[in-house]
Amino acid sequence: MNNYKVISSDKIVLEVPPDENILKTYNKEELLKECIRLNVPREQYEASNDEDKNRIFMINEILRLNPPIPKNEKPTLIDSEYDESTMTKTNTMKYVKHIINNGKYSHSIINTESYKLPLTQKELANRDKENLLNNIRNEINLINVDEYKTKDDILRFACENGKSSGEKYRRACILNQLVIENMKNNKNFVRPRITHYDISVY
Repeated sequence: MNNYKVISSDKIVLEVPPDENILKTYNKEELLKECIRLNVPREQYEASNDEDKNRIFMINEILRLNPPIPKNEKPTLIDSEYDESTMTKTNTMKYVKHIINNGKYSHSIINTESYKLPLTQKELANRDKENLLNNIRNEINLINVDEYKTKDDILRFACENGKSSGEKYRRACILNQLVIENMKNNKNFVRPRITHYDISVY
C-alpha cells in the first residue's frame, strides 16, 4: 500500500533580510535602527572610537542575528480525513524547504503531501468531543446571553437540551464561562458554581 503521495510542489522565491552588500549601503542611523530592533546591546556597537570598526561590527551582528535566508517553517497540518471503515486517516501536510547554494539563498520549495496512517479509537473520541464542543458553542452563539444570569438559568439551558450527563455538564460549563464574562461589571453578581451533582438532580 502506498502511504505517501505528493499532491503539489511549487517553487517560489521569498523575501529575505538584507545581505552584506545591502547592509554596506546603510548609513549609521539605519544600522543603529537594525541593531536596536535585534536587541544588540548598545555598549557593544559603541565599544570603539573607530566608527569604521563599529560599522563592521554592526553589519556582522545583524547578519549573525538576522541572516539573509527565510526563517525555517515547521510542517503544517492542512487537513485530516478519517476512514473508520479501514481505521486509517489521511493527513495532508505542507512542507517548506529553503534551497541554499554556495551559502546564499536561492529559492524555496513548497510541497503539499498526504500520508495514510493508522487511526486510533482515541483519535475518534477526540474528534467526537471536539465536534460536540463546537456544536455547543454554535448553539450558545445563537442565544441572548443577557437572559442568563443565575445558576438555574444555566442549568435549564444545559439540561433541557443535553443528552448524557457529560454533555449537560459541558453545556453548563461553556455557558457559565460566558455568563461570568458578561456579568463581570455587575458588583451584585454571584458567580455560579456548577457541579456534576447539580446536573444529576436538576
